[in-house]
Amino acid sequence: MNQDTMNAGERARNLIKGKSIDRLPVVEWAPWWDLTIKRWRQEGLPQNLASVRDIQLWFGLDACVQTYFGVRTKDTPQAPSHGAGIMRTAEDYQKIKKTLFYDPSTYYTKEYIDWLKSTREEGNTIHWFTVEGFFWYPRELFGIEPHLYSFYDEPDLLKEMCSDYVRWLKKVFEYIGNTFKFDFMSFAEDMSYNHGPMLSKETFDEFLIPFYKEVIPFLKKMDIPAFIDSDGDITLAVDWYAGAGADGMFPLERQAGVDVALYIEKQPQMTFLGHFDKMCMKLGEEAMAKEFERIIPSCQKGKVMLSVDHQTPPDVSVENYKIFVKLFKEYAAKVKKN
Repeated sequence: MNQDTMNAGERARNLIKGKSIDRLPVVEWAPWWDLTIKRWRQEGLPQNLASVRDIQLWFGLDACVQTYFGVRTKDTPQAPSHGAGIMRTAEDYQKIKKTLFYDPSTYYTKEYIDWLKSTREEGNTIHWFTVEGFFWYPRELFGIEPHLYSFYDEPDLLKEMCSDYVRWLKKVFEYIGNTFKFDFMSFAEDMSYNHGPMLSKETFDEFLIPFYKEVIPFLKKMDIPAFIDSDGDITLAVDWYAGAGADGMFPLERQAGVDVALYIEKQPQMTFLGHFDKMCMKLGEEAMAKEFERIIPSCQKGKVMLSVDHQTPPDVSVENYKIFVKLFKEYAAKVKKN
């Protein structure tokens, strides 16, 4: 018997704000790998389920829809390979800049916005949007290695790029505020790897915090919580982004050795999304139950929106995923907050 007293969006918003919830959200925040879907099709996942949301609902999850606002357009040059850049100098940037920063109202069709509103009314969907963060955005233009050098070789250019980006982001946020009410948003960053941040605290404070402190208050006025999406070991970065005003972080990858129990002690005002070790899912019910048992005390104590710590890999069968969802619902019901 369904005992839910909240819809999906209300539940997520209340959890983030530290208010009452009837249970934990039962979500997988990241879309599944293509290879995972391919395997599941062979194991009984209906072929007519085309969208991620349709598949989420078929499994019995709370739907979780991400809307992405990228900064590049069809006229922006394509990088020749993954990790490569499309600019090196200030002159390069001035040319590329002409292809960036489109009118936000032109990015999605009216039909898509109407679909967002209709799924909001249905009540079974959490909605969030994503933009690039101030580490990710210049990295995509410079390329991975030149970007890391740019903090030393091109500091003025780097700051100019982020200043331009801030002005455009404010237009994006203003458009969103006048168009659709999202439950939260995220800045795509991936600033950490499995041994910690790729920057020093001093570099972070000089090149990232000023821009976050300019846009996050803008989001807070709109009542949209701001999350940081960073893979890797975020143990140090949690405190850095808390100082920048972020409301939460994800996905808390277990393979990087992170521990949400530590984070809710350090930054109890923040919400942490993810953290369920995807590597145990192929091992069956006992292993998955043990992983839920590890995390649930933190969910009861702090603001933890439990989810797979990254995309469910293709070594997980449909049957094991169904077991995962069954267990997830059982454990989610154990976390009620008044």
